[in-house]
Amino acid sequence: MLRTEPKKDRRNLCDNYQGKYIVNEQLEWLIECGEIRESVYFKGATGDRYSIYVAVKRNQNIIDIHTIENTFSHGTTPGTQVAILRGYILEMITNGHRWWSGSGYTFKQLMRQGVMSRKDPWTIRYCRSAYFIKLLNKTEFSPWKGMKINIKTGLLENKPNRDSIRAYNNAKNQDTAQRKRNYVSNKNNREALARYRAAGGDTSQARQWNAIPGEGVENINWDMIPMNDIFKHRNVTFRTNILNHYGINKVLKTLKYDVVDVDFLNGGEYKLLNVTIPDLADNSRQTERKGLYLEMINPSTGESHFEGVANVDRWNGLEKATVKEALIWRDGEKRLQGFNNWDSLDGNNVEYIPPTKIT
Repeated sequence: MLRTEPKKDRRNLCDNYQGKYIVNEQLEWLIECGEIRESVYFKGATGDRYSIYVAVKRNQNIIDIHTIENTFSHGTTPGTQVAILRGYILEMITNGHRWWSGSGYTFKQLMRQGVMSRKDPWTIRYCRSAYFIKLLNKTEFSPWKGMKINIKTGLLENKPNRDSIRAYNNAKNQDTAQRKRNYVSNKNNREALARYRAAGGDTSQARQWNAIPGEGVENINWDMIPMNDIFKHRNVTFRTNILNHYGINKVLKTLKYDVVDVDFLNGGEYKLLNVTIPDLADNSRQTERKGLYLEMINPSTGESHFEGVANVDRWNGLEKATVKEALIWRDGEKRLQGFNNWDSLDGNNVEYIPPTKIT
């Protein structure tokens, strides 16, 4: 015999239902008491506010969970089916947002809507490149398409597949490597700060966003600060103070470089160097960086003067790695238009006059 309760009464039954097994009481009501084609929905939480999750009862044992995208500017658009509930067994049937490591992001959002056990809750966290779920029995894994988990007991119903194992292991390896990099960079910065402080420097500047390079360096004993500490400090002010003391010429002479171009203008020799710059305070994978420097050699004294220029791959950088392009950038000119003609910043075509002396 079919039930004849009015829809309004059914809605009240749903709203007043006292959950026993899972956090989301409306979804539990749909599992326990819902009729075919009845549905409940829940709005995405912060960070997922444009998603609406709709659970529809397909038959007495199966509930389909879909998403609907509800954005302010584009209205409401259909989403995708993300999961199936067979009783209290949740199966993920989507790869979800690949940027957020497959179905882990979607599973996390379902958890935030209360699709999880009251009695034996699990935890989820993002680690480097994958989501990690840890159950109450200490089992840890990354969610995957096809994952089945009992949201009533908090136990996994099937074993992780190869994609899940690979994502989990890769994330663990990345985390281990990153922790080692953090340890090394923190150690370098900590030891450089200790030497700077012991030499008489004011390390309280490290906490001042508006610290001015050059202030408080009068009493520093520079013999106690090695030159390569410039690559170990995270604080820009301390690096600048060390650079100002030793000078760019001395610092660059200690580094490896490639001469990428040489040119002679009015008797002056110009070289463009691609310098390998250590970064011992950086906790990323990149422990060294490349930087272009223009070396201008004084023909009278033979002394070199160095000046940094923007890399080719930087925004508003050099068009190509040549001395002329470096001089264009340095002098605020646009790139060479012809053999001897250069465009100035005001848009007027002018004949570029090469430097008459080293400046």
